[in-house]
Amino acid sequence: MQIGYIQNNASKTEQIRQHQALLSYAKDNSVRLECVYVDASFANIQETILPSCDGVLVYNISSLGESLTEIKDNLVFCKQHNLSVQSIEDGYDFKVQNLTDDFFKGIDVAIEVRSRLISKNTKKVLQQKKDEGLKLGRPFGAIVKKRLEGKEEEIRQLLLQKVTKAEIARRFGVSRITVFHFVKRNGLENKESCIA
Repeated sequence: MQIGYIQNNASKTEQIRQHQALLSYAKDNSVRLECVYVDASFANIQETILPSCDGVLVYNISSLGESLTEIKDNLVFCKQHNLSVQSIEDGYDFKVQNLTDDFFKGIDVAIEVRSRLISKNTKKVLQQKKDEGLKLGRPFGAIVKKRLEGKEEEIRQLLLQKVTKAEIARRFGVSRITVFHFVKRNGLENKESCIA
C-alpha cells in the first residue's frame, strides 16, 4: 500500500491539481493509494505512515523538502524503512532500499558544491559592488537601536537577584556574549552582583 504526499506550501489550486494528478496516476498504474497527506513537512507524517505503508507517491521530488539536505534526509528515512518513492512529474521511481550509500554521498557532494558556489558568487558580486565604489555595510556613525538599550536598571536588578547572564540573554532574546559586553560596557557588574 502506498500513500500520497503533497507539501502544503503551494496554493490551494496547486494542491488540488497535485491531488488530482496523484489520484489519476494511481488509477492509471493500478497503485493502491491508501490516502493523500497534505502537510508542510514530510517529516511531520513519517511516524503516521509507518508501519502499514510500503511506498510514497509525490507529485515531484522537491515535495520532499525545502532544501536538498531535507530531501536527502527524507530519502534516507525512506531507505531505512524500505519505502519506495515515486515522483510522477519527474518520472523518478526510487526503490529506495536499492539506493547505495554512494548515491547519498553524491547528494552530500552536490550540497557542498552548491554552498561553495553560492559563497563564491556572493563574494564576487560584493567585490564588484566595492569596485564600483559602493560602500557596503552599516554607515560609519549610524545610530543602531540595540535590544538592551534602556534596560540597564532591569539588568542590574536581575544580576542582584543572582540571575545568570545566560538566563538574562534568553529573556531578552540576545546572545550571552551580548549580555557580557553590555554589562561590562555599562559598569553593571560589581562585587555583590558578580555571577558567572
